[in-house]
Amino acid sequence: MNVVLISKQFSDGEAISEYIKTIAEYLVDEGLDVTIVSFDDGSYYSIDDRVDVLRAPLDFEGDNLYNWSMMMNNELKEQVMQNVGDEVDVIHANDWTTVPGGVALAKKLEKPLVLTYHSTENERGFQGEHAEMISELEWKGTYEADQILTTKEDTKNSVLFDLDAPDGKVEVVDPFEDAWPERVLNKYRELVKQEKKVET
Repeated sequence: MNVVLISKQFSDGEAISEYIKTIAEYLVDEGLDVTIVSFDDGSYYSIDDRVDVLRAPLDFEGDNLYNWSMMMNNELKEQVMQNVGDEVDVIHANDWTTVPGGVALAKKLEKPLVLTYHSTENERGFQGEHAEMISELEWKGTYEADQILTTKEDTKNSVLFDLDAPDGKVEVVDPFEDAWPERVLNKYRELVKQEKKVET
């Protein structure tokens, strides 16, 4: 199985980076192929050599995080298509900043999409001029994803009630609990198995 993990950034000590790093290193120990794709901000990262890390440069500066994220997603998609392409079995995006790229890749490659919400715009209090659009992106990701993971119960409740996700689609995977990466892998396996059933 080949898994692509998409994140806005990848650097040691940053919360989402550490989340995907833990998943990636567990997966390669289990014999899977793993690629992490993120923006190249020049920051330091350390990870098992068996994990492929693609960092996409972005030569343009958006005037805000929302516009910058939209441009960044195009670069992340291009990195995946050029370097992994049809080899992908599961795409795993993280938070609203990677929803457009994750959704587009899943549709183009016809592969399952897992989306982790570490928080929602509703939880963050709708700060900033693009808050409504960010929340719409979160809803879009919720609608398109085959499986939604949240890192805590409060975020699950926000995804269910603020973003109208079906209850059966959302599961809490707390990265402070034991054996949580195994639960993520089991979700991947379930999705790939379902996809193969549909194909046959």
